[in-house]
Amino acid sequence: MPIPVPHLLSFDLSFSCVLIFNSVDIKVNLICFLMCTGETPADIFREKYGDIFPLIGKEPNFTNVTGNLFANKLITPGEIGRIKTQHNLDDNKRGDALAMNLFEKIDVDDNDKSAQCLLKICDVFESKKVDNEELKKLGSGMREKLLSTTATSQVPTDAISSAPPQPSEPTTTQTNPNELNVGDVEKVLNALNKAMFGPTKWRSLGLSLGLIAPTLDTIGKTNGDSEDYLEKTIQKWLQRKDQVKGTTWKILKEAVASTGDNAAAGKIP
Repeated sequence: MPIPVPHLLSFDLSFSCVLIFNSVDIKVNLICFLMCTGETPADIFREKYGDIFPLIGKEPNFTNVTGNLFANKLITPGEIGRIKTQHNLDDNKRGDALAMNLFEKIDVDDNDKSAQCLLKICDVFESKKVDNEELKKLGSGMREKLLSTTATSQVPTDAISSAPPQPSEPTTTQTNPNELNVGDVEKVLNALNKAMFGPTKWRSLGLSLGLIAPTLDTIGKTNGDSEDYLEKTIQKWLQRKDQVKGTTWKILKEAVASTGDNAAAGKIP
C-alpha cells in the first residue's frame, strides 16, 4: 500500500488559477490546457507518486536517479545532501523525500515549465544509466499521458514565433529557401522542446532524418546525456551529413512522427 501524502491532496486549483494572472501568456497556456484535459503535469506525477517513491528510495536506484537528475539540472548537491542526512532514513523515507522534491519542482504556475520538468524526469526514469524496468514503465506512462492530454491543446504562439519556417541568414548554400541551416540548431531544439519531444528518442529521430548508424554511434559515445545527443544529432542533420536529403520543417515533422511521437509532430510548425 502506498504511503499517504496528505498535503499533496490539498492542491488548491482555484488559487493556482489566480496566480497565473500575473502573466498573460502563462494564463492563456494553462487555461487552454485545463479546458482540454482538466489535468496538470503535477496531477500526472501525483497519480504515480505511490509507485515512484518506493522505487527511487532503494539502491542503486537512488544514486543513479539523483546522479541523472543532477546532470539534467533538476536537483542540486545541497538538496541531495539534505535528503541523505535526514535522521532515521530508510528506503521509503528517502524515496518519499526525493519524490516530494521533484513534485514541488513540477507543481508550479507556469504550465510550460511544469510540463518540461516532468518530461525531463521521464527522461531520467527511462535512461539506460538508471536501468530499472519499473521506473522505465513509470516514465513512459507519464510521458504518454502528458503528450496525449496536451495533443488537442493549442500550440503557444511563442512556439511559432521562436521557430518560424523561414530560416535566418544562411551560412551554407541552399537550393530551397525554406531549408534550415547549421545556424538554426537552437531554433530547431526550441521547437522540439515546445513540442515536448522526448530527447531519449534522439537515435530514432537521427535515423529518420537520414543519418547513418555509425554517425549516431559516435554521438552516443560522447559521454553526454540524451539532450546532448539530440543537439549533436540536429547539428549533423543541418550539416546535411550522411544520407540527409533536406533540412526543412516538413522533413523534421515527418521524422518526429516516424519515431511514434505523433503528438509532438503535430506541434512542430
